[in-house]
Amino acid sequence: MEPETTAKAASDMTKGVVRAGEQLVKKLWPIMDAASEKKLPSDYLSTQAIQSIQGKRLS
Repeated sequence: MEPETTAKAASDMTKGVVRAGEQLVKKLWPIMDAASEKKLPSDYLSTQAIQSIQGKRLS
């Protein structure tokens, strides 16, 4: 393989990896953003309600 061909192939492969990484981040960003903004159950449920959902008996 000629040096120019090898360099071009390496460059093309690097660009492809970067493009794939960008697409992955674009797909995952909204999911991660929504998960980070989601309220915790303790923000809107009482301790008793949480324990009831978990199947724990209240003493």
